[in-house]
Amino acid sequence: MFFDHLPQSGYVCAHRGARAHAPENTMLAAQRGLEFGADYWELDVHKVADGTLVVFHDDVLDRTTDISTHPDFSDRRSRRIRDYTWDELQKLDAGSWFITSDPFGTIAAGEMSANDLDLMRGQRIPSLKEALAFSRKHNLPVNVEIKNQAGAADDLSIVGDVVDIVHELNVQDLVLISSFNHDYLAEMKARYPEIPLAVLVENKHPEDIVAYLQRFGCTCYHPDYQMIDVALVSRLMEHGIRVAPYTVNDMDRAVSLASGGCFGIITDYPLSLRQRLSR
Repeated sequence: MFFDHLPQSGYVCAHRGARAHAPENTMLAAQRGLEFGADYWELDVHKVADGTLVVFHDDVLDRTTDISTHPDFSDRRSRRIRDYTWDELQKLDAGSWFITSDPFGTIAAGEMSANDLDLMRGQRIPSLKEALAFSRKHNLPVNVEIKNQAGAADDLSIVGDVVDIVHELNVQDLVLISSFNHDYLAEMKARYPEIPLAVLVENKHPEDIVAYLQRFGCTCYHPDYQMIDVALVSRLMEHGIRVAPYTVNDMDRAVSLASGGCFGIITDYPLSLRQRLSR
């Protein structure tokens, strides 16, 4: 099971891979997370026009690909990822944007080599199959966040599609499923109760939080880190619910949360957190 591959507390999650040091949700980011000592990594999954499941965060393609300047798509009005096929998405460069925008200042800080930058250029949007095969190869647990497909036809079908790939690649023991769309978690609990689940929330906690989480059979709770305190973590722990806050990039705060009982820390800086927790 997922948790059997992790230490009892203080584990490090590489958010969208090591996204401060590589383009998020690419296989390079996953590789960096592994190299940096993450205990597991997190990715986001969408279903696209031909039914392929792809690893990508945003609903639209502009921020992390070259769609706006790619000549093959100059006549396409939609930038929504769900309106493109797998073959079309494979034409896009999902890595070079990181070099030009330096979103975490890690390039300017001299933390990247010329070889690192060369590897970023031309990174592609991975399929979920590629990502889970990587986890299987390296025995690296993975949190699969199912992105909200509301508005798409039969959006609940993504739940079964994800599980089909999980079973096909035999990674049941490595996978935790999370989502902000809690209907997906209810569907997962009803159909595939053997797969561990995490409720994602932002802005406010559910009313009667313990009962709410138990309704989904959730073993994890993933809130924005600014929402939690030691008392809440302790209360949830008493009910067997592990807390893993996101996205904690201040290392002092990360260590404090780990010391306060958080089972795990989701961060864009897995190397820095690993080094701090190893002291």
